[in-house]
Amino acid sequence: MKKSPWIVTPSPFILVRNTVDNMNLTTLLCLLPHVMMILIDRDFAALLIAAVSVTASLLSEVFLSFTVRRKVYDPLAVLLAGLLSGLLLPSVMPPLIAFGSVFIGMCISRVLFGGNGSYWMHPVAVAIGIAWISRPDVFPGQLVSIEGVRGVGSFFEALKLDNFAVLPQDAIITSQLNTGFLSHLGIKLPEGYITLFWNSPSTIPAFRYNVFTLISSIFLIAMRNIDAIVPSVFILTYAAAVRVLSLVPITAAFMGGDILFSLLTGGILFIAFFLAGDYSVNPRTLQAKIVMGIISGATAFLVCGPGGTPVGGIFTLLAMNSIAPFIEKIESRRFVDRSKTR
Repeated sequence: MKKSPWIVTPSPFILVRNTVDNMNLTTLLCLLPHVMMILIDRDFAALLIAAVSVTASLLSEVFLSFTVRRKVYDPLAVLLAGLLSGLLLPSVMPPLIAFGSVFIGMCISRVLFGGNGSYWMHPVAVAIGIAWISRPDVFPGQLVSIEGVRGVGSFFEALKLDNFAVLPQDAIITSQLNTGFLSHLGIKLPEGYITLFWNSPSTIPAFRYNVFTLISSIFLIAMRNIDAIVPSVFILTYAAAVRVLSLVPITAAFMGGDILFSLLTGGILFIAFFLAGDYSVNPRTLQAKIVMGIISGATAFLVCGPGGTPVGGIFTLLAMNSIAPFIEKIESRRFVDRSKTR
């Protein structure tokens, strides 16, 4: 019998996006630089909290599989949720409180809010919110004081008043940037911002290593692991509000806010790209995503102010998640209306 030259397959489709497993694995790999920096800094307390959080996340999944007879989710997704929670908890958090917060937060999120891949309240944000309610005293306080800002006229200068430790290489790198690339743009970067990029002062590991967060965000967007629209509009809206309004209540000065300080001291970048970019908690249409980003940025300014807050970004994310069902309902109604008019 002569063989047919045709090859027939039941799947005439092309995969244009990573699978969920690959997306979770990619995100985990993007978090490895943060973990390595914690190791280099010898912050063993932060590593312990991360390990405890991962364990709590995994055990919560085992617990739910036995108690409510539900299917166990992808282990990579559960591992990722635990690691994100651990990085967003202060290194001085008592391990038992960290375990309980993550365990309860994951259980509540997966039972009440839908679980991984379909939730409308992010499990990590719920876990951190529970931890803050349980022990708000272990979370770092506001990074700068209003009195300090009023005295020196800017948030970054007020940070320097609190014995802000600048890296030895900061002055050299800043000088090279000012005499090189930035000189062509007419911008002069003060000393100290390089330190904020490399290792911002915080007991919360996710807030520290902004340079790796930025690099990871570029990679995640390029790999289509996250929705780039909501985080980008969120950050732009928040940055614009900080620039225009943040000094108004203190010095009555418009256009005097410090955008870099606000983005590099309160975990906004980490939360925007590693949590707020999750496809599961975002609308589906372009218009709704832009609206979501604008509302999120405005909410972040109201909650976080000019930056340096320990949990403002998390509560902003919870506020975003709470309005997501309403936006999706409006989306669905508009889709039905358009379908009827055709």
